[in-house]
This record gives sequence, C-alpha cells and structure tokens, in this order.
Amino acid sequence: MMTTPSTTPLPTSPELFEEQLTPALRSVVGWLVKDTAEALTLLAIAVGLFLLFLVLRRVVQTVVRQAVPGPLWREQLAEAVGRTRLWFLVLASLRVVAGAGQPPQVLTSLITFLFTIAAVIQVALWVQSLLMGVLRARSERAEDDTALALMRGLLSAAVWIIAFLTLLANLGVNITGLIAGLGIGGIAIGLAAQGVLSDLFAAFSIVFDKPFKRGDAILYEPGAIGVVEEIGVKSTRIRALSGEMVIMSNAKLLSATVANYATFERRRVLLRFGVTYETRPDLLEAIPAMVQTVVETVPKASFDRCHLVGFGTSSLEFELVFFIEDPDFAAMMDARQAVILGILRAFDAADIDIAYPVQVEMLAGPDGKIIDPRDTEVQQVKSTARRS
Repeated sequence: MMTTPSTTPLPTSPELFEEQLTPALRSVVGWLVKDTAEALTLLAIAVGLFLLFLVLRRVVQTVVRQAVPGPLWREQLAEAVGRTRLWFLVLASLRVVAGAGQPPQVLTSLITFLFTIAAVIQVALWVQSLLMGVLRARSERAEDDTALALMRGLLSAAVWIIAFLTLLANLGVNITGLIAGLGIGGIAIGLAAQGVLSDLFAAFSIVFDKPFKRGDAILYEPGAIGVVEEIGVKSTRIRALSGEMVIMSNAKLLSATVANYATFERRRVLLRFGVTYETRPDLLEAIPAMVQTVVETVPKASFDRCHLVGFGTSSLEFELVFFIEDPDFAAMMDARQAVILGILRAFDAADIDIAYPVQVEMLAGPDGKIIDPRDTEVQQVKSTARRS
C-alpha cells in the first residue's frame, strides 16, 4: 500500500493574526483594564515629558543663538535644533515612560522599535540640516549652480544611505555583505570615471574654497581674462573679453594660477614718467610735491609716493604710486587719465619738459675726428656770406 507524505499547511493571514497578534492585543488590553491607574499615570507622565521636550527645544535654540560663537555655526545649529520633529519627541517621551514603568513586554518592544526608527531618521535630519546649511552659507546664489545642486543631492543621498544602514544594523540585520558590495561597486565606478570624478571634486573645491564665483572677472590663462558665467559639474563657462564662451574643465582650471579681479577693494596704480636732463635740480626736487598735489585733487585717488629713481637713456626717471579707492576698472582708468593730464598741466606751468627719445648723428672728418654738426652749419653760413 502506497502512502503519501503528509504536508503541514502554511498559516494563512487569519491564522497568523490568531497566533501572534491576538495574544499581544489581549495582553495590552488586559493591562489597560487591570492597571488603568498605572496606564493613565504613565500617559500623563508621557504628556508632561512631551511638553517639557517642546520647551527644551525652544530653550536650546535660544541658547545656541546667544552662546555659540560665529554666525555661520550659530544659525545652522539653531536651524538643526528647530528641525526636531514632534513625532520624535512623542516617541522619546513614550520610550522614557516605558522604561520607567511596567507595561506589557509586547508594548515595550513596539515602542522601542518605533523609537529606534524615529531616532535614526531624526539624527539624519539633523545632519542633513547642518550640511545643507553650511553649504548654503558658504555659497552665494546656490540655487542657480548646477554643481551645488548636485552636491546637495549627493550629500543628502549619502546621509540617508548611512541612516538606512545604521537602522538595519540596530534592528539586527547583518549588513557586512551589503557594505562590501557597496565598496566594490564604488571602486569600480571610481576607476571607470576618473576624469569625471576629478572634475566633480574640483567643482566641490571651487564651491567650498570659493577662489571665484559667478560674475567674477578672472585671469584663467596668461593674458586671457573673462567673466565666470556658470560653475558646472564638469566644467566652468567663462565669457572672454572678446565675447566668445570659453569652457574649461574644473580640474584644469583649479590646477592653474587664477587671478581674481573681482576681489579688489582698491586698485594700485604705478606710473613712470621722465623729464629732460636740462631740468634744474631745484625743479627736480619740487616734482614729488607737485605730483602729490595733482593726485590729491583727483576724486577717490590716494597718494602713496613719488621719487626720482634713476637715469634713463634720454630722461631722468620718476616713479609715481597712488591708489584708487574703487575696485571698478573704469574708475581706475578715469582717475589715471586725470592724474596724467594734471601732471602735464602742472609741468607746463612750471616750464618742465617731458622727455622723449632724441637721436643725434655725429660726423667725422677725413682724420677720423668727430665734427660737431653745429660747427659745420656755422661754417656753411660763413662761407655763404663770403660768396655773396
């Protein structure tokens, strides 16, 4: 006689409810009915703790705004404290009460489970708020920058991935294999996209270190000046002075020596000029004071120094240094022009001649001796007079 093996049927949803959930509910209801006074007392304590936590949140915000040095961290910490959620405070209050009282084990386990999830999510919200606040404070017009938008996304993703792994670990899940898989995948992606990642991290460096920002005029190559129009994920777009759009990779731009002309508070002007060798020493000595008077009459110009610095090939060389208390390039050029015109007018009034290159040709006679051209002209005049 052939027999068939008996099989145990899988429990259906009603059976699962009967076997697991029904006893738990009965224990909780029984505790509420039997120990109503204790349940109400614990509930009142939980409500009191919740209200205390609300007050404490407001007090911590006030203390942070008054005690933490530096406006950057003060505002970000206060904002992070303000992001403490009400459901977290509720579960925190219930967790404290469950640990202090003697509710059924199933209720304590449920509260602990929910509090663990809430705590991980709340910490992730705090960290995300701090990171986003610092990123926003370190960058101007962050909402318009592609690199900043991507950075916010990457940081948020990193925070929530870490929070998810932490939650799994706290719930008893073995995440060693998952972490190993993520590590191997990250290495593979990094090797396959080295160029892209180098430009991406260069964009992050530009955003955080801020060597320049959108709208700044920079010298990005020797002799090449342009205005930054966009800082992207892989490249930065620069509008050259001649009008064309220059697109440079972030890594190349960051490795170069960049001069930022937008950070001027004032501009230094170095001006050299020369006067003729026939100028008298007393006039040479008066020139610095004369030039200082000219500079001080020009708006936004501050005199620094003026000196006779050497003997040139065709002039006595002076060096003038003054400052323009305005970062605008056009304002500097206007002031420079006004100073030059003022010097010319002052020299004209004092009968001082600006030097210019002069070349004199000397003639030699049959014997090789130099003949002064002026003597030759005199002799020609005398010879012409004799003939007439």
